[in-house]
Order: sequence, then C-alpha cells, then structure tokens
Amino acid sequence: MEQSFPQPPRPVMARVPSTETKYMQMLLHIDRIPRIYNFLSGLFTWILLASFLIIPGTFTSFKNSDMFKDIQDNEDKSNAVAKAIVDSAANVGLLWLSGAFCIIGGTGCLFLWFRWRKNYVWIVNKVFLPATLNSVAGLLTTIVNVYTAQKGVWSLSAKIAAIVTGCLIAVAGSLFAAYNFWILEKVRDEHEASYHPEEKRSGL
Repeated sequence: MEQSFPQPPRPVMARVPSTETKYMQMLLHIDRIPRIYNFLSGLFTWILLASFLIIPGTFTSFKNSDMFKDIQDNEDKSNAVAKAIVDSAANVGLLWLSGAFCIIGGTGCLFLWFRWRKNYVWIVNKVFLPATLNSVAGLLTTIVNVYTAQKGVWSLSAKIAAIVTGCLIAVAGSLFAAYNFWILEKVRDEHEASYHPEEKRSGL
C-alpha cells in the first residue's frame, strides 16, 4: 500500500502591478540622476553651513571693545557709545563673505529644487533635509557664541544671523515636512495600494 504524504502549502503569490508606480519610478530615477547633482547638493548645503559658521566672527565683543574701555569714566556718553558698539560689526569683510555664501548656497538649493522637483525622494534627502539641519546648526552656533563669547550681548550682526537662520529653518523645515509627510506620503500610499489592494480596502 502506497503511503501518501501531505502536500506542502502552496506559496502565496503577491500581486505585482503591471506598471511601475510613481514611487518606484522615483527610486529608480535616483540612479539615473547625474552624479554632478549629488556633488552640487553637497556643495551648496555646505556653503550654506559655512555662511553660518563665518558670521559669528562679525559679532561685536562689547566688553572687550577699546571704545568701551575709553569711555568707562564718562557716564554721560557711555550709553550712546555702548549702543553704537552693539549696532556695529567687528569685521565687515566677514559679514559680506557670510552674506555671499548664504546667497550662493540658498540660490543653489533653489536651483536643485527646481531642476529635480518631480523626484520627491531626491529633493527631500539631498536638499530640504540637509538645508534644515545646517540652518539649525547655524542658529545654535549663533546662540552659543552670543551667550559665551559675547556675554549675552546681542549685537546687530548677531540679531541678523539669528533672524536669517530662523527664517531658513522655517522655510526649509516646512518644505521638508510638506514633502516628506504629505506629498511623498501620498505617493507611498498609492504604491502600497498597488501591491496590497485588499489591505487598502479593509483599512489595514
């Protein structure tokens, strides 16, 4: 008498969409983006960071200023001169250099955003996220410098640096959040729905 053996369970075949989803196209397209653009994204975001690291050199050191030391005995002029010191920049050349770097870096990031605006995955990882993190690093550098080297005195250049970096954090951070948690998330959901339509219909 022949002995029968139980048949192994048949493997469950996952449904594969006949056409590539938009999310798949973006992932595959990343490998086709010329490497020069990956280099440029690193360069422009680094230039943006460099502008934030340079600008603390323009902050006026109120306590160590020669002008402040000269008028310490003259109480009538001390307040006016002290205000003039705080509203000045210690190194105008560095201030211009920092501003130029900020403009170049920001313009470069805008160019890359426009050039590869259809590939959400690339611009999120190569433009918005680095720009946001570098802007946060710049703001922290400014705050630390003010409350250590400048004894808590906010000079005019320090205020400008904080405002600029704060605005960049708001802009870059908002774009990162919008693309990563809304626009790109919708594309991911469409991709998942193409592979698992039953789960999509059941709400799992």
